[in-house]
Amino acid sequence: MDLISRLIKELGSDSEVVRIEAGKMLLQMGTAAVCPLIEALNDPTHPARHLVAATLGQIGDRRAVEPLIQALKDPDKQVRFHAALALGKLKDPRALRPLVHALFDEMPPIGSDPLTGDPLIVRAAAAQALGELRAKESVPALKVLLKDEPRSLRRAVVQALGQIGTEEALNALQEAVWTEPDEGVANLIVYWLARHPSPQVYSTLERIAAEHPKEGVRLAARKHLQQIPEPVTSAASPEFASTPAKRHRHFLGWVLGLLVALLLLGALRWSWRQNRLGTVFSVFTLAATVLYFWHHRRRACIQQPPDAPSSLQTSASAQRERVDS
Repeated sequence: MDLISRLIKELGSDSEVVRIEAGKMLLQMGTAAVCPLIEALNDPTHPARHLVAATLGQIGDRRAVEPLIQALKDPDKQVRFHAALALGKLKDPRALRPLVHALFDEMPPIGSDPLTGDPLIVRAAAAQALGELRAKESVPALKVLLKDEPRSLRRAVVQALGQIGTEEALNALQEAVWTEPDEGVANLIVYWLARHPSPQVYSTLERIAAEHPKEGVRLAARKHLQQIPEPVTSAASPEFASTPAKRHRHFLGWVLGLLVALLLLGALRWSWRQNRLGTVFSVFTLAATVLYFWHHRRRACIQQPPDAPSSLQTSASAQRERVDS
């Protein structure tokens, strides 16, 4: 315990190397370090409570859930930020409602992301955590933040809605892609839509590929359209759409097939009474003929590549015409 206490104290060291090494050793100790870390998190005088919260999330012990939920209300915004991220890693449903409340944290950013330069804000951390929880109950609150000003927040919300993936979440993304001012965030929307292929999503991606005002987003949509499975593209195509006339023809086809089957059965029964050997020979001949034509037709379908969707064919033709001109 003396070693664990010393390592927790070193999380507040001025040396980054010391902090990193202390964190690694605490992770190696695992559950044995959870109770001392919780005590440090509850200690307002500890100099690195935000790193304590982050370490608890990485260890993954659910004894830390309630203390981290309480930390979402901490006066220190860094503690709130890392507590939200930690709760996302723990994936405990008890954190759902507190994280939804944290979506509307009004404090300013804790700093900037060293990679992107975007502000690090508690609301974005809460959105990320709700996405990891797959919290479909949070979709109405997340939708509100799709129009918020910080790009990092909108990006986190888009990712959360994509991870949740319910119909309401995907509808929100399909609407937001047209009003999103940042091309990178719009591309992220396209990515998450393509991760949930359906006829409706396919139609939306086709429209984005043809009509979106940003060229990069149009190109991203075309790229993802090519990777969507064929059954989805066929179902989305108007020529395959189910209509009352097609359903009626389909029903008549089944009725006619049943009548033909009954007639054949009656003919076979009559023939069996007249000449059993001839009936057996006729049945084998008919079965062999049907199997031959079925096999021949199947090979022809496999060798013939499927046609590209009509809208993509039109786009490709238009591109060739522009190149030729």
